[in-house]
Amino acid sequence: MSRRTLSGIAAVVAAVAALTTACGGGNESVATAQAPARAQATAQASAVAPATLTPCGIPKIPTAKCGSVTVPLDRAHPEAGTTKVGFALVPRTNRSRPSLGTVVTNPGGPGTGAVDLTGHLYAEGLKPILDRRDLLLIDPRGVGRSDPIHCPALENPARVFASVAKQRAAIGACGRQLGAKARYYGTAAVADDFDDVRAALGIDRLDLLGDSYGTYLMPTYVARHPNHVRSVVLSGAYPVNTSNDPVGAVAIGALRRAARLVCERTGSCSGDTVLSDLTDLATKLRAKPVTMDVSYEKKTYTVTLDEWQLAGTVGKIYSGPAAVDTKLALAKALASARTGDLAPVQELVRAHLVEKAGNLTLGSELLSETLPWATTCHDYHRDFDYADSVADRKADFEKAVSRMKTKKFLPFSPKAWLTRDDYDTGACLEWPADPTATAPFPRGTRLADVPTLVLSGDLDANTSSTSGREAAAQFPHARFVEVKNAGHTPTATPDGAKLVMQFIAKRHR
Repeated sequence: MSRRTLSGIAAVVAAVAALTTACGGGNESVATAQAPARAQATAQASAVAPATLTPCGIPKIPTAKCGSVTVPLDRAHPEAGTTKVGFALVPRTNRSRPSLGTVVTNPGGPGTGAVDLTGHLYAEGLKPILDRRDLLLIDPRGVGRSDPIHCPALENPARVFASVAKQRAAIGACGRQLGAKARYYGTAAVADDFDDVRAALGIDRLDLLGDSYGTYLMPTYVARHPNHVRSVVLSGAYPVNTSNDPVGAVAIGALRRAARLVCERTGSCSGDTVLSDLTDLATKLRAKPVTMDVSYEKKTYTVTLDEWQLAGTVGKIYSGPAAVDTKLALAKALASARTGDLAPVQELVRAHLVEKAGNLTLGSELLSETLPWATTCHDYHRDFDYADSVADRKADFEKAVSRMKTKKFLPFSPKAWLTRDDYDTGACLEWPADPTATAPFPRGTRLADVPTLVLSGDLDANTSSTSGREAAAQFPHARFVEVKNAGHTPTATPDGAKLVMQFIAKRHR
């Protein structure tokens, strides 16, 4: 859903880069009804001093000016202390004419740096409309230039190669290492930080562009600060409060659909055969796992290749960019496994795990390993109660999983799919009790009637089209578009990029 590895960022990078070549101008409007933001903001704004800007020193964005604001860790309890939120403002290139607005982006995560990791990509990708618009890049609290948080329990590469139980234990240990600060990194607080940056810069309204987790953050900003929103673009979207489970039956249904579409459109395989092969292999590995060695940084790790590990690798292949070649490689590997040759499948698993371990080398100043879980364990739905003991939580979680209908989760078992990789719905079972943990706004909240465009890729099993339609339904008159042959964050395709560029360009004062 929102959780990502660096390959998820690669999807954002590709999406942003695609914008420069896919949109050659054009004035066709793709917006729906344009109505001013309404309703009262639910957040109480902090008193923010005007921002002081100095050159960022980012070679790929030489004109960028950086600054920071100091905000409360908890606006309801100022005694909890403060944290710094850093940002960069990239001024429009045409200063001879009035500004047409400010675009603020979020590349996803949670936990992805917006200034130093992806900022130059947005600056280049949005270049066609940045002649008259400023670009605002804000590092969410806890990553990048915004007082990054650290958990030693999550920073050891060995964790990537460990069992689900050991990974959950590391996440729980992280919560204990954060201590009292663990509860201060929810999305609502980040949205309020964004508004403090806006106020410090004296900007009236923002054009919001969110990729992946950014599609969770930006609606939260709309819910809390509706009068400061000009427009919203959500790419690879999922709703804040869902009636479906985007990481469960919805996502596996999207994977089955995508597998059939890839085979049908390439003519290189049979979708039904791929899914049958995957079902057979998952069943065999559930009954009889095998071990394999994975080398990383001159160390060799023994990894158990079971149904859970297979689900994590296959799920990741279908939750990033379209990457049709990789999907076809998976189809061939599954065909080999049918004849008893597991080597090609093992190579895909190795590649996936090594890529995840490699993300750790970037460090929390660029890509946080801590912030994703601090946000996830605060905001997202749980099938257990933090007020209970860990033993009772685990019992409740197992009961919830056991009630899932097996047929809905084929080619995997419900347990393997629902606990896979970074999408483990039990990841927070050992997180410290947090009475403040809740979604950033209540179910049924009616968001402001602002111009909104929501894009989903028809090959995306991360934030599927079903989830995208539900994300669009949060807004009174959002336009939803399913982009053909697109994976996660469909701005990576020419069609998706053109829609985004035209939509933002149409917004003006």
